[in-house]
Amino acid sequence: MNYIIAHDLGTSGNKATLYDERGVLVASSTTAYGVSTLRPGYVEQDPDDWWSAVASSTKDLLASSKVPASAIACVTFSGQMMGCLAVDAEGAPLRPSIIWADMRSGPQARRLAEAMPPRDFYRITGHRPVSSYSLTKLMWIRDNEPEVFAKTAKVLQAKDFIVHKLTGVFATDYSDASGTNAFDLEKKVWSREILEAVDMDEGLFPAAHPSSTIVGRVSSGAAALTGLRAGTPVVIGGGDGSCAAVGAGVVRGGKAYNVLGSSSWIALATDHPVYDPEMRTFNWIHLDEKKYSPCGTMQSAGL
Repeated sequence: MNYIIAHDLGTSGNKATLYDERGVLVASSTTAYGVSTLRPGYVEQDPDDWWSAVASSTKDLLASSKVPASAIACVTFSGQMMGCLAVDAEGAPLRPSIIWADMRSGPQARRLAEAMPPRDFYRITGHRPVSSYSLTKLMWIRDNEPEVFAKTAKVLQAKDFIVHKLTGVFATDYSDASGTNAFDLEKKVWSREILEAVDMDEGLFPAAHPSSTIVGRVSSGAAALTGLRAGTPVVIGGGDGSCAAVGAGVVRGGKAYNVLGSSSWIALATDHPVYDPEMRTFNWIHLDEKKYSPCGTMQSAGL
């Protein structure tokens, strides 16, 4: 029998699971890591903590399940979205990752909104030009840490960093790309119009693929650290929001789901983006690359 290992790189820790080919959960392991809040509005994480969590939890899954590494058909990922991890040409982090909760890039978001009409921006990305997203965080690094920006070869999301650690390949998927505010939602390419408006090089962003794409294979070095077999396929996976839709069974047009917690959102699956004239709702790319996940949120639902 073949098995799949899936990692969910969340904000508080990595949740690792091992499933058999029938979809039966065989083993799970959770590894916590910390968050740094240097000052109000600043929220960062050490990407090496993500890697340590993935490596140790992978070993735990294999040991507790007694499944041989040769039976692992692939490794794949869900991960926190809208972050900004600057790495050099070798994939080494140049600074801690600025994660989704960080709001320091307000001035850069205002400049982005001035660089092109917000409604045009919304039609390209499916989102508003605000400081929650990766692009303004990268602009903040350029403005405030020029020595880091000068060495930056790629900007990665959490799962994309781990994929590089496993394979040596720089890659992302469409769903995570749709959370950067630098991606053309319908053309599924990095938006030259937006990047040129803020004088940002398209080459800083990794190649984007459908979520089911095998983007590389586990290297011998990564195999030694994780217990996986060298050559094991690595599937890029998706951003956690788009993965949540699939987990809730929202995989066909007309299906929707609601999450109700401290905050709340409703999202659905559609064949085309759904644009709100008042720009109150957002659009992500679904794990099924032919679909979209329009979403409406409120921050103080259960709270």
